[in-house]
Amino acid sequence: MIILLEGKESYQLNTKKQQLVKESKAEGENIVVLDGSSRTSFSMEATLNLCATISLFGDRRVVLVSNPYFLKSGSGGSASASKKTSRKKGGGSAELLETYCSAPNPDTDLIFVCDGFLCDKRTKEYKILSSYAGKTVRIITFSNPSPWELEKLIDRELNLRNYVLTPDAKAELKLRISDSATEFYRTLDKMELYGGTRFDRKAIAGIVSFNAEVNVWKLSDAFVKGNAAKTMESFFELREHASMDVYGIIPTLSYRLKRLYCVKSCEEAGLPFSEIRAKTGQGYPEKDLESCGGHSARWFLRRLSELADLDQGMKTGRIDGMTGLELFLLRNLPHE
Repeated sequence: MIILLEGKESYQLNTKKQQLVKESKAEGENIVVLDGSSRTSFSMEATLNLCATISLFGDRRVVLVSNPYFLKSGSGGSASASKKTSRKKGGGSAELLETYCSAPNPDTDLIFVCDGFLCDKRTKEYKILSSYAGKTVRIITFSNPSPWELEKLIDRELNLRNYVLTPDAKAELKLRISDSATEFYRTLDKMELYGGTRFDRKAIAGIVSFNAEVNVWKLSDAFVKGNAAKTMESFFELREHASMDVYGIIPTLSYRLKRLYCVKSCEEAGLPFSEIRAKTGQGYPEKDLESCGGHSARWFLRRLSELADLDQGMKTGRIDGMTGLELFLLRNLPHE
């Protein structure tokens, strides 16, 4: 059997890969991992010869081709290279693959592992593999779930493990995993090592790695909603984290405010969600509008102007970046 594993949801993809190897009952020397990341490190001819050869160490063999360059977008594929090779040697790598797909060795599982990316369907190799799908080839795609699918996934997996999270802990978890099912599964592994079944926000913050970009998103959300305590908490976390300086914070914060400004201005113009999606490119404008904190488009435009002035002042050396950003936040947050 020839199996193609592809997709950005790495955790489940690698779980499936391990399952396939286990189910094959191949062991030791009969499990071969090849680097397919470049033309210099990979030979289709040598790989297929390995698949077709009878093993001396057992009945079953698994050949894993990791990160196959010829299935990647922007790699150039092998279409042109195959034509050149075909003229010189009577068969290029794509042609060799097609020959093997027509009659694969029943005692060998050839697995192409595209971990973290979807195959470029324009490549000659993918077209060959897909033409044999359901016959000698099996294609399995692992896509990251949509936001509502991820919500169901989180609830289901937490319930299966009898984990109980406080509302703010669950919100922190969802924020830190950045809508990634892979990050969520990794977090579950860490929660198991952490021990216990009840988790508060502090525990989740200690389990899930600090993500500077996510924390900027958290800062912007709290800032727009006028939550001074959470805004400054996020700001101080970012300031103390060495990997994120003010030159990284301001563009991300500006991007978030600009996105909300665009959606809000469209809504104020009376456009329906379908047109807002088309004009802004935002898939869920209703969610963005919920995050606007009751502010008008003019409010967002003024904040963007202030950030632009701050950025210019930093570049000319007139303003200290972190101090200027802290004053910007304090100036625009509600005071009791």
